[in-house]
Amino acid sequence: MVIIMCGGYYDNFKEHKSLSIINGERLVERTIRLLKENNVKDIYISSNDDRFKEYGKILKHENTYRYENGIIKGYWVDAYYPTEEPCIYLHGDVYYSEKAIKTILNYKPKINTMIGNQWALNIEHKKVGEPFGWIIVDQEKFRNAINECKRLQDENKIERGYAISWELYQVLNGYDVNGFDIDIYSYLPIYDETDDVDSPEKIDILNKKIGGI
Repeated sequence: MVIIMCGGYYDNFKEHKSLSIINGERLVERTIRLLKENNVKDIYISSNDDRFKEYGKILKHENTYRYENGIIKGYWVDAYYPTEEPCIYLHGDVYYSEKAIKTILNYKPKINTMIGNQWALNIEHKKVGEPFGWIIVDQEKFRNAINECKRLQDENKIERGYAISWELYQVLNGYDVNGFDIDIYSYLPIYDETDDVDSPEKIDILNKKIGGI
């Protein structure tokens, strides 16, 4: 089971980040195509945006995270659709290479594992690392970590004020929530052009880099 996360709102984008076009193809379309080419049949899109209905089966849920007048409200970690079974969560705003998708699908972790770029293995990963998703084998432990992130956020114990992937990773592994710990047993690094579209400028960069546009 693969869940593509396509939630969120992005004021500085002309349209939803997951609908960004790289090399003539929307990100969500590319991810779905690559998954199907690797014989994945159980593909779902986690989003409350009806525009994604044309791309596949939608999982609608209460994602409480929002940004209002410069103030963060709700919890980013609610973006992970709650399910009881093991699954792969892929971030919808990531351009995945064919090799990356194969690597993710063929990886057989024994514990919950974050997927991200190789730069995250650097001690300064919060500055240069990009998270791409998760391979979850123990949903109960994952949900407990999500709830713990919410508690820490409510108590203002998360430095950046909201729980994002790195903070969730730290909590899940029993590390300092504001620390910089990454280990090879619970992190799958991707060593190629796979990249997160975190700004409109990144769309142009990737198109020039990958598509030669």
